[in-house]
Amino acid sequence: MSFYPQPNKYQCGPFALKYALVMLGIFKDEDQIGIIAGSTWWAGTDEFGLSRAARRFNCKMKHFQSSNPDDARRLLIQNLKKGYPCILSVKNWEHWNTVVSYQKGKFVVIDSELDKVVSVVTSSQLIKNWKYIEKETGIVSYDGYALIPKFKVHTRAKFTPEKAIQLMYDKNEDLARKWDQYTNDLITICKPRTKLSYNVITFTEFLRRNELNLVKRVANWHGEPTYSELKKILMNMKFVAEVYDLVIPEDEEKRATIDVASILMMYSCGKYGMTPIY
Repeated sequence: MSFYPQPNKYQCGPFALKYALVMLGIFKDEDQIGIIAGSTWWAGTDEFGLSRAARRFNCKMKHFQSSNPDDARRLLIQNLKKGYPCILSVKNWEHWNTVVSYQKGKFVVIDSELDKVVSVVTSSQLIKNWKYIEKETGIVSYDGYALIPKFKVHTRAKFTPEKAIQLMYDKNEDLARKWDQYTNDLITICKPRTKLSYNVITFTEFLRRNELNLVKRVANWHGEPTYSELKKILMNMKFVAEVYDLVIPEDEEKRATIDVASILMMYSCGKYGMTPIY
């Protein structure tokens, strides 16, 4: 799973559900979702197919609707504040996108139809795209589906507008395309913060203590990767850790240092190769 545009017009539904699942720490390929949902090039994906796919991943899609834009927006915000990403039918029911966050009047929207799939929009921009008008009757409707997990979520993403904008910077393209790899590695190294978390450090604090040593050791031992190259990987890890609020127990700091050093060395050997040393 990664953040990139859909390759064709009919896969917007699987992409929308894929991005909603990512917010709950579930990483599934859009092709797999499309098969379960029954997506086709001539008909796309309907809400019944998406609901079927959501159930396969132990979630349910709860429909909400209103003919009043203010009421529809309130319903959307209520679901987002509960931690439920929402899939919206937009462009007169011809397209699906995913809304994952709301802060200070701004919505974070993931739209696989766009080159920069993650964007920040105002309420008026969202409502304009969301509005459906029945041609024959002129009835107006705003329809959405909250993705509700049937399990305890341990790694719920918190995409603030600031984080969303940062992720779409050109310099972060590699992070966007390899989001699931970074997240899966970090979930192994770190732990989600809970109300019972104590004696833990953030990944930012972990890097403050260990970044210089990690970068110097790996770069000097291998000889090919630059300091700045390895630092960029650590910054990518930090970004993901902040989005999912991952922390490291203080008594596991040494283990985490070994884990991160191993990842950096595997990256170096994978990119630059290595001859046997013994």
